[in-house]
Amino acid sequence: PMADPLNLSRRFLGDNPFGIPQLGHTPQACVPDWLMPYRQRAMDRETVRDAGLHFFLEDYRFEAVWNRPGQALKGLRPYGAILTPDFSLYRDWPVAAQVWNVYRSRWCGAYWQANGLTVIPTVSWSTAVSYDFCFLGLPRHSVVALSTVGLRWRQDETSRALFLAGFREMTRRLSPSRVLCYGDLPPVCHDLAEIISFPTRWQGIRQARQWAEQKQQVTR
Repeated sequence: PMADPLNLSRRFLGDNPFGIPQLGHTPQACVPDWLMPYRQRAMDRETVRDAGLHFFLEDYRFEAVWNRPGQALKGLRPYGAILTPDFSLYRDWPVAAQVWNVYRSRWCGAYWQANGLTVIPTVSWSTAVSYDFCFLGLPRHSVVALSTVGLRWRQDETSRALFLAGFREMTRRLSPSRVLCYGDLPPVCHDLAEIISFPTRWQGIRQARQWAEQKQQVTR
């Protein structure tokens, strides 16, 4: 078969000049009980039935879902829901590179939906310039997901301002039914949307350590 590294032989409809695919609506009933990172995929189908698989990792760790979509699809099927890949949007990147990563994320989501998977759209942004494309292809009044891992909103005022401005724009344009957040959100975000927070991997490790320490103290 002819090589197709850009997946141009499989295209999905989009109502925008960039051709960014449109994703279908995801209802609240599809909200997972917990989130699992892609690089730690579990093989126990019973365990992952209620899990959402996320891609809040370094991009190189999940390039396979774009480079080898058919092969990667097999490993995604056991999960209750799949979040679309969180390909990076950095504010110092060329706009063309940011648009391409939005396209790739939506393409993966559209491909998975076409193959019968439950998909939760992931949303991200950089600066106000990205508003022209970063919300394209996302359904309104749907469950969406985002991450604040790596965002220094507590320490860096610029990062905080850019994040809050984008969050407000996201809620204005999409009116999401629920926002799933991997990591901590600034308190004001909870006034703008219905938030469901999930602990990060490191928060889970810290929590487990705290439980272990408490258990040791009780048994002494």
